[in-house]
Amino acid sequence: MLVRHSFIYALARGVPGIVNFLAVMIYTRMMTPGEYGQYALVIAAVGLIDSVLFQWIRLGLLRFLPHYSKHPQVLLSTLFLAFLSVVVFTSLLGIVGYFFWTGQEERKLLVVGLILLWVQGWYELELELARSQLAPFRYGMMSIFKSLLALTIGLLLLYQGTGEVAPLLGLIIGMALASLLFACREWRVIHADSFDTSLLKNLLHYGLPMTATYTLAFLVGSSDRFMLGWFQGADAPGLYAPGYDLTQFSLLMLLMVVNLAAYPLVVRAMEHEGPEEAREKLKDVLLLSVAVALPVATGIAVCSENIAGVMLGEKYQHAAASLIPLIALSSFLFGMKVFYLDLAFQLSKKTYIEPKIMLVAALVNVLLNLWWIPLYGLMGAAFATVVAYGAAACLAWRMGRKVFPLPAPSEDVWKVFLICGVMGLALWFTIDSRGVGALLGQVTIGIVVYLLGILLLDVAGVRKMLLARIGAQRAL
Repeated sequence: MLVRHSFIYALARGVPGIVNFLAVMIYTRMMTPGEYGQYALVIAAVGLIDSVLFQWIRLGLLRFLPHYSKHPQVLLSTLFLAFLSVVVFTSLLGIVGYFFWTGQEERKLLVVGLILLWVQGWYELELELARSQLAPFRYGMMSIFKSLLALTIGLLLLYQGTGEVAPLLGLIIGMALASLLFACREWRVIHADSFDTSLLKNLLHYGLPMTATYTLAFLVGSSDRFMLGWFQGADAPGLYAPGYDLTQFSLLMLLMVVNLAAYPLVVRAMEHEGPEEAREKLKDVLLLSVAVALPVATGIAVCSENIAGVMLGEKYQHAAASLIPLIALSSFLFGMKVFYLDLAFQLSKKTYIEPKIMLVAALVNVLLNLWWIPLYGLMGAAFATVVAYGAAACLAWRMGRKVFPLPAPSEDVWKVFLICGVMGLALWFTIDSRGVGALLGQVTIGIVVYLLGILLLDVAGVRKMLLARIGAQRAL
């Protein structure tokens, strides 16, 4: 079931991922670094606030819905009223902010950002509901529809000269319509009388520590943009964001695909069959996570110059080519921490440990940014991110062993590391190649070398299964 659901989620995230790549390619050719910088800062601010105020609701849904599967109206009603409360709270803050800022441009971005916050919070909640209900098809339809519509509307508005607001409005309309069309009927069971105060307390107790973790993690990933803007002006985050987003999104999308399929299955195993069965499933999760993310990280890092030249506008290429290898490393470390190492705290329900880890990472990141950005600019911010995520991964591994020991990496995991090293060496001989054709060639070389390595070293018994299947076909 894990592989089958992972495949469905791969399509559900893969198509929007391709659309997002196209969006970055197009936006960096139609927007100035200053406009892209404003857009990136609004996205970062909305994401940070969303993590603080809405993330605990989504986490509670994902963790508690299996327990309330026979009477979901209690959980959904409680979550819905919690969501409305946050909307009212942010509305009041928005009114205060509107009168506090006097600039017309700031007010416009505030209003658009606030609407985006509400719509994004609800859209992400709908996605988590589909995921928790083991409904990857609905998840995929929402994701694909939203990404296509958001890009289309963003482009139309850009052609009309709307500037940095164009892609933001595209996101708002895309997420709102996707939620209305594909998921509204799931909430028909809610009723005010079903609100459960004790359940709300349990949701807060479980979700708030993890919310703090996600918020601090988002701070690590976004504070560099705000500090670059502070030290070096609006163009700096605009030059920094495309290469960062392109790389991190690629890797985290792959790891998220595995997590989307694996986490509900692991939780159900934990709830119904016990810790040992959950650990057995976690062995597959670790191998699959490394097997899909590490080769991509390696390929992106080695071929960074050609990727930047093909994917981004001319003004952004030089900065991105230098940043991409570092961001590939930091994204892999962060992804393994969030989607694997943190499972120790979530399965043991000791999520209060996670914020402590990310607080250390956030402090390291902010201090290093203060030190390195004035000295090294964009590269200083990227190096700070690598160190911060590396520290977080090490701490998560050490502290997680004390509460819920995760399976040690199997021999197959180390085989994948070896294969990726060979693949990176093969790609190294192509680093001077340029253009779309050369990039397709590099991708082909990487895939062929990697798959040959998987077969030769018989990772996860792939070679044996393939030979057995061939033998069965011949017998017929």
